[in-house]
Amino acid sequence: MNRTDQFCSVDGIELHYSAWGAASAPPVVCLHGLSRVGRDFDPIARRLTDTYRVLCPDLPGRGLSGWADPTAYTNEASVERLVKFCDTLGLESIRWIGTSMGGGLGMALAGGPLSDRISHLVVNDISPDPIHDADDQALARINEYVPQPPAVDTVTALEAYYRKIYEPRFSEMTDAEWRRFTVTSARRTDDGQFTPAYDPRIIEALDTRAESDTDPWAVWDGITADICVVRGTASGILPREPFERMIDRQPNAKTITVDCGHAPALNTDDQIDPIKAFFAQ
Repeated sequence: MNRTDQFCSVDGIELHYSAWGAASAPPVVCLHGLSRVGRDFDPIARRLTDTYRVLCPDLPGRGLSGWADPTAYTNEASVERLVKFCDTLGLESIRWIGTSMGGGLGMALAGGPLSDRISHLVVNDISPDPIHDADDQALARINEYVPQPPAVDTVTALEAYYRKIYEPRFSEMTDAEWRRFTVTSARRTDDGQFTPAYDPRIIEALDTRAESDTDPWAVWDGITADICVVRGTASGILPREPFERMIDRQPNAKTITVDCGHAPALNTDDQIDPIKAFFAQ
């Protein structure tokens, strides 16, 4: 079934989301990483539409959603807004897929305000406490490129930039997938150049994670949803030690490992098929 662009207003901010599948089908919510967009999930969404209604929102400050004051980009604000998003769409018995930041927010929701509504949680390449668990070099790289997005003259140049920062770490993507990745996350600047489709101030949300009083590992321990953890074997955001700790503390969790860094793109049969099987259990 074809994808449609949908919009809703939450807290006065217009949110864009891609919708796939029959409106009456069980819902899957796919949430992107820090500086990414919902269209990153096109490959897996397309594969899930025979059974599910797949919804892939752009958080504020990303993609086609509205920009806001940086206070709207914090984890706490995002959790509240995602609850309202699910309320607005009337979502129950939710299957959640979250890549990087989207996985962190999925954990916060499944261990908190949506604990009785998220039935299955896929955490793609992030620990409950990435600020302390991730490699310093991986965090430094994010802090370097996110607040300083380039402005370039052509989409081809923007694709070259995306390949430079992501291709050495992502799981393998075809040329067509890189083009889709670029086109769906590009915006025009005021002077007509192309730049990544996000507000550079989203980086400020990382500072609030370090200041939070919530114990993220206690949240992880309290999740009762079925869990599947996806990890890139060379990931700097989810190194082996915190990954193994996640499984030790949630011993019934399923695992998928992919030969890549941060993060698996969820675009190939060997990544998608196990997730489909997990959702069906």
